[in-house]
Amino acid sequence: MPTAYLTSLGLKVSVTSERLELTVAHGRGGEEVLPKRRWIPLIDVDSVVVDSGVSLSTRSLSQLLRRDIPVLFLTHGHFPAGMALPISRSVRAKADQLDRSRDREFRLKLSRRIVDAKVFNQKRMLQRLSANRKWEFSAASWFDYIRRQVAEAASLDTLRGLEGAAAGRYFEIFGTFFPEEIPFPGRNRRPPRDPANALLSFGYTLLISEISLHLHACGLEPGWGFYHEAEDGRPALSLDLIEPFRAPVIDALCLDLIGHRQMTVDDFKEVDGGVMLKRTSRRKFFAALERRLEREFFSEQLKHRTTLRQRIKNHCLAMKKAFQEGSEWEPFLMN
Repeated sequence: MPTAYLTSLGLKVSVTSERLELTVAHGRGGEEVLPKRRWIPLIDVDSVVVDSGVSLSTRSLSQLLRRDIPVLFLTHGHFPAGMALPISRSVRAKADQLDRSRDREFRLKLSRRIVDAKVFNQKRMLQRLSANRKWEFSAASWFDYIRRQVAEAASLDTLRGLEGAAAGRYFEIFGTFFPEEIPFPGRNRRPPRDPANALLSFGYTLLISEISLHLHACGLEPGWGFYHEAEDGRPALSLDLIEPFRAPVIDALCLDLIGHRQMTVDDFKEVDGGVMLKRTSRRKFFAALERRLEREFFSEQLKHRTTLRQRIKNHCLAMKKAFQEGSEWEPFLMN
């Protein structure tokens, strides 16, 4: 359990010796909420996600930080409220990152690679889905054309236009695989206006937060990116690194949960003009995401077995090396 998701309403969590102790909480109306495990060994935990309604004392928080375990706090609306992080000892790594983030040639070179990987993975995702349904997939040559344009793009603005065109075509085809009960009407957000988009937005938010935690762990600043522009409150580098993982991790997971009726309309609620997951449904999603990130597979790109979480960690470490040395950086590609 590299990430411990603590979500039950009223759950009390404390650090005792070398483990997280989960105290039985009482839900509304006296109903007990029993965690599946009463304790979690800290040696098995890389990070902790704390949902609203969970009690974590400052003493326990400091114990986690002493062990270099970061903590992500979610708000009632399920979006990150903030992070508690161990003290960084990587000043030089951040200085190298800032220098590279201001190098226009370096930024364009890496941005071409990240957009190319995203478009490639979108194509592979649609090819796999079409093959599973025995449907004809006729758009492969169009995505290949976009990739050729990406390789020749002379500016970040051109790249962003190509990425937007690919995303529009991708989501148009992607939406045809959703069931009638929970259709996908096209991408919308802030707030998402339907269950399918609510699930996608929640998944992207969690994965961006996980990438931010890994970046902090290797001494980088999530706010200084190369493709996305730096803005206050925006994890630009995390947004850069998530791009190749959106389709194979979150899009695939959301479609799988909805397509196999593991998520239904009853898992969602309307809030402030938008749609969001219910608390109990968030726990289902946490568990499903953890399984996907930790499932082993053979990587044709690496020629050995790995997991998606390990690929994400390695991407962050490779990015640190690229910032320090100006070296090549290979983004994740689907099999």
